[in-house]
Amino acid sequence: MSESMSPAFRRTGLGVALVLAAVLPPLTRDGYVLHVATVVGIYVLIAMGLNVLFGYAGQVSLGHGALVAVGAYTAAVLTVDHGWSFWAAVGPAMAVSAAVGGLMALPALRLSSWHLALITLAFAMVVGSLLTELRDLTGGFAGIIGVPLPEAGGRPLTEEQLYWLVLALVVVATWLVANVLRSRIGRALTGVRDAPDAVRTVGAAPVRLKIFAFCLSAALAGLGGALLATTRGMVTPDDFPIEFSLFFLLVVIIGGAGRTAGPFLGTLAFFVVPELLDDLAEWRLLIYAVALLVLIVYVPHGIAGAWEEHGPRIVARLTAGGRHRSEGAVAVPSVDAPAPRPTPMTSRPGSGLRLRTTDLRRSFGGVRALGGVDLSVEPGTIHALVGPNGSGKTTLLNAVTGLVPPERGRVLLSGTEVSRQAPERIARLGVARTFQTPLLLPRLSALENVLLGAYARERVSVVEHALALPRGWSESRLLREEAAGYLDFVGLTPYARTPAGILPHGNQRLLEIARALMARPRLLLMDEPAAGLSPAELAMLDGLLREIRAQDMTVLLVEHHIELVAAVADQVTVLDAGVTLVSAEPSIALHDARVLHAYLGS
Repeated sequence: MSESMSPAFRRTGLGVALVLAAVLPPLTRDGYVLHVATVVGIYVLIAMGLNVLFGYAGQVSLGHGALVAVGAYTAAVLTVDHGWSFWAAVGPAMAVSAAVGGLMALPALRLSSWHLALITLAFAMVVGSLLTELRDLTGGFAGIIGVPLPEAGGRPLTEEQLYWLVLALVVVATWLVANVLRSRIGRALTGVRDAPDAVRTVGAAPVRLKIFAFCLSAALAGLGGALLATTRGMVTPDDFPIEFSLFFLLVVIIGGAGRTAGPFLGTLAFFVVPELLDDLAEWRLLIYAVALLVLIVYVPHGIAGAWEEHGPRIVARLTAGGRHRSEGAVAVPSVDAPAPRPTPMTSRPGSGLRLRTTDLRRSFGGVRALGGVDLSVEPGTIHALVGPNGSGKTTLLNAVTGLVPPERGRVLLSGTEVSRQAPERIARLGVARTFQTPLLLPRLSALENVLLGAYARERVSVVEHALALPRGWSESRLLREEAAGYLDFVGLTPYARTPAGILPHGNQRLLEIARALMARPRLLLMDEPAAGLSPAELAMLDGLLREIRAQDMTVLLVEHHIELVAAVADQVTVLDAGVTLVSAEPSIALHDARVLHAYLGS
C-alpha cells in the first residue's frame, strides 16, 4: 500500500467515516434511509473484493456480479429449501463463491488485461443462463422468494439491527483486508500488477497469487450476495444482469483502484449520489454523465487517488495557513550520495554459489541470442559479463534466473541443475537479481520495495497476517528494521517513505540492489547497475560491490562501464553475438585484440 499519505492521516479519515456511519441511525428513523445505507455497506463489501482483484492484483474482471449471484443463490437455497439459518448459510455462500472464483481464475493464468475481461464477461453470461435453466434448484425466472432475515434471540433483526450487522462486517472486512495488503501477500499482489518478473525473481508465484486474489475477491462477493438476498427477501436472475458487474468495476475505478478508501468513495459516488438526484429524474442521467466525464478526465486515479495526492496539502493549508507542509506530503529529498555504510548482512544461508552454464543456446525467431555459451563463476567472486549491445548478456541472466528457459544447454548452481525450473524456485535457492530497466513497485514506498525482497524468507501465514497475530507483528517489525538497514547501506534512508516511482533513476537502481540484498542471496545477478548513475553514485556503487564481495557472495555483473569492471571484477567474460570471445582476468580480457575488435571494429 502506498505510504505517500501518513498512517495518522489515513486513520483520521477512516475514524471520521466510522463516526458518521455510527451516528446515522440515531439521526434518522426513516426506514428507507436505513435500507439505502445498508445496501451501501453491502456494495462496499462487494467492491472491496473487486478492489483486491483489480486494484491491487491488476486482474480485470467483468464477471464479479456473477460471483455475487452465486453467493446470493447459495444462501437462498440453503435457507428457503433446506431450512438453514442465515448464520449457517453465510459461510457456505462465501465458500461456494470462492470456489467458483478459483475456477474463474484459471483463464487468468494464461491471459491478461482485456482478454481476461472478455472471458470473465462470458463467464457472467453463462452463470446468468444457468440461473434460469436450473429451475429445480434456482426457481428459474421466478427466482427464490422468502429468504429469511438473520435472527438474534429467536427474532428476526430489525432494519436498524441489520444496518449495524452490515456496518460491523464492513469494519471487520476492512481491517482483515488491510492487514493482508500490508503483508508480503499485498506487496506481491501489487507486483503481479506492476512488475511480474521482479515478483518471480524474489520467490513469489504469480499463479498462486492470482488464484488467491480471485478467491478472496469471490468470498467477499459471496458475503455481499448472501446479505443482499436476506435484505431483499428474494433473489431472481433479473437482480444480476451484466450491468451489475460493470457497476462494481466502475465503482472501483472512480473510487480509486488500489486504494483502501476507493470502494467507499466509489459506492457513494455511483449509488448514493443517484439516489440524492431522484427529484431531478429528468436531468439525473445528464448530470451523472457529465460528472463521470469530469472525474475520468481530471481525476484519472479516482477520487481516493486525487485525495491521496492533494489532500494532505489542502489540510495543511487549512490548518496552518500554508506555513507548514503536512506530515504526509511526499518530497524527494536532495542529498549527496554518501559512502556506503557497514552492510547489515549478518546472517546468510551459506557461502556464495558456484554458477556454471554449458552450451547454453537461445534464439528469438531467426535471431540467435545465445549460441552455446560456457560460463564458470567461482563462489565469492565478482565475475563481469561484458560485450557490445545485443551480444546476449541480458538473455544469459534471464536464462540463469528462469525467466527465459534455454533451448539447449544446462545451468548449474553448485552442481544442481536448474535449467528448466521456474524463476520462483530458482530464487528460493539463493539467487537474486536486478534488471536492465529497474522493475519497482512505483506506488509503494522505497521501504516497501525493499521488503518485497524478503518474500521467500517470510514464514508467517496469510491468516496470521490477516488476524494481526503476535508472530506476524514480530516478523514484520524485524523485517522492517532489516529493510531500513539495507536502505541505509545503499544511502537511501532519506527516501524510505518516498514512492519508488518518483525517485531519480540512479536511486531506483540503488533501490533494486537493496531489494535484491534483502533476499540474502548467495548469487547476485546485476544487469547494468551503473547505467545512468552520477559520478558520486558510481563511486558509491564501487564501494557497495566491494562490500558485497567481502560477504563471500557470488556476483555476476553485466556492465558497460569498463572502468568499474576493471576496478572490481575478479574475472571477465566477453560475449559477442551470443558466443564467448574470451574469459580471463580484467587486465587480460579487456586488452584482448578480439575484444577491441568487437567493441571498436577494425
